[in-house]
Amino acid sequence: VSCNGFDIAPPLCGELAELVPSAEPGLRRVRAAAMASQKERRKIAEQMAEDRTRRDKERKDFQERQELEGLKRAFKRLDKKNDGKLDVDELQQELNFLEHKVNKDELNEIIWEIDDDDDSCVDWNEFRSSFHRSRDDKTGYEPRKLFFLTEFIMADKDQSGSIDVEEFINIWYTRYGKEEADAKMAEYFGEDITGGNIEITFTRFMDIQRQASRTTRRSPNAMLPQVKPITFLDGALL
Repeated sequence: VSCNGFDIAPPLCGELAELVPSAEPGLRRVRAAAMASQKERRKIAEQMAEDRTRRDKERKDFQERQELEGLKRAFKRLDKKNDGKLDVDELQQELNFLEHKVNKDELNEIIWEIDDDDDSCVDWNEFRSSFHRSRDDKTGYEPRKLFFLTEFIMADKDQSGSIDVEEFINIWYTRYGKEEADAKMAEYFGEDITGGNIEITFTRFMDIQRQASRTTRRSPNAMLPQVKPITFLDGALL
């Protein structure tokens, strides 16, 4: 007897005919299970993506809150008169505390660069807006003279006039990212930068900024904004 082109015994042909229909429900169940598995995988992937987005937002919000607290602390420290504005005399006092001397014209320029309402002072809104513009600038046109001073003050939480290596690392991780920051830290402080008790004064801080700016200018992929430095009377730069 021929069954589907094969010569087989008559009873076996009948058995095959019975088996084929009986296999269809099983195939349907396997196919349905596969489709359900795909849906589950998609659902899990979507949930993981949502979780990543949520964590990224929470991390960003936390960092922004920390930065805002640091900015407020820096502004309060610079606001010697406690009148809600920064003027040339107050900047002079802070730089004196940091053992730097700078001429009056340079200080006036710092104020003038971010004094939007031309009142010879910098209020909180101008201070905060200028910091954010300098932080996010990729063109090199935003003033960064007060920005660097603010960064240092934000890191100097104990108001000692110096920062340690860990505090400096946090600044550069934020600015450059971990990989580039690690390379720069090794260049300026040696491979074992955490083994000693290194204190960085404002003079040293700005010296490193100047070296980093020169290196960045030589890089074709430079992203760090570049501005004209302030020359202090003792030869240091801001």
